[in-house]
Amino acid sequence: MNSNYTKMKNKYFILTFVMACLWQAVLPSAAAEQDDRKMLSAGTPFFVPHWYVKAQGGVAYDVGEASFSQLLSPAVQLSMGYQPLELLGVRGGLSGFWARNRYAYPEAKYSWNFIQGSVDAELNLTALILGSNPERKTKAYAFLGAGVAYAFNNDEAVEADRRYGIDFQKIWKDQRWNPVLRGGLGVDYFVTDNIAIGAEVGANMLPDHFNSKRGRADNRDWHFNALVGVKFAIGYRHGRTEAVYEEVLPPPPVEKKDTFIDVPIEKISFNVNINFVINQSIIRSNQIPKLTRLLRYLAEHPRAFVRLSGYADKDTGTPEINLRLSRERAQVVSQYLQDAGIEEWRIRRFAKGDRVQPFDIPEDNRVCICFVYDPDNPVPQENW
Repeated sequence: MNSNYTKMKNKYFILTFVMACLWQAVLPSAAAEQDDRKMLSAGTPFFVPHWYVKAQGGVAYDVGEASFSQLLSPAVQLSMGYQPLELLGVRGGLSGFWARNRYAYPEAKYSWNFIQGSVDAELNLTALILGSNPERKTKAYAFLGAGVAYAFNNDEAVEADRRYGIDFQKIWKDQRWNPVLRGGLGVDYFVTDNIAIGAEVGANMLPDHFNSKRGRADNRDWHFNALVGVKFAIGYRHGRTEAVYEEVLPPPPVEKKDTFIDVPIEKISFNVNINFVINQSIIRSNQIPKLTRLLRYLAEHPRAFVRLSGYADKDTGTPEINLRLSRERAQVVSQYLQDAGIEEWRIRRFAKGDRVQPFDIPEDNRVCICFVYDPDNPVPQENW
């Protein structure tokens, strides 16, 4: 049995060793392939319109003639909303449950039930103040809305009025519909992409009949609530565009035995800067003299090579647009040189996008830099 165990153990050891060797062989090549693609941008976040549901519970306070704690009651709120824009949203919901109040003299406490339906507009204060960021976890918001409260079961107030001779003046029986104006503030914190915990405070203004008592100068009745709860976003709240990588244009086919010698930038003989207008890749007439001089040198030095590096200004446009612009700028200069008789195999093109900014002035980075390497003239020329 020990012999069989030893054989099995050796087989597992050999298998593990072979797999480790294969992994080491594959890993460097994968890393090398990734190194060839330098990331310019991890992608731009964007907002995705979505629905959500929210369940909240807490306490409510109705203004009245008693201490604060004696006028507190439980409260719940269920709502469903739609967020069409990062800055603005709309929700509809049901709230309420129970309210209570007191009559000062003769002292009488009473309660009633109500269900309130409302529609609110939400304003994302975080995005308004700090700017757009769909991936931000914390969202502070303000809401403003209107609705109607269906109040019922006011028997305790009716009985107190009958028993103690209280002149409620605004008392109602059976049921009553009350228009509501409301507003408040809240905050949500997303613990995951779709689930948030949050807190909210709100004020509801109702007709003076809501608590059966007449307020001073026929004031409105006020019903406040403080709620905490959970929010569930349905679907995606945000996304990201695809990552942008530096694009190295493929070298042209070799038409001669000579090959392009790609050398470090510090060993170039000289460079020529072809400048462009914002968001364009058209060679302007004022850049032609520089290209003419470059063409003359390449024609007189047949062993010289040119490396074209296209750039874009990072202060304008997105990484995707700037990468495209830098590619087009390198290609249009390359085509100009080829049309003038420079062999394609003497040209190497690179698209740098806005990852590298070779100049301090933003406008100067709208450029294609032509790096020339001449093995017959390797010393950098300062006054070319």
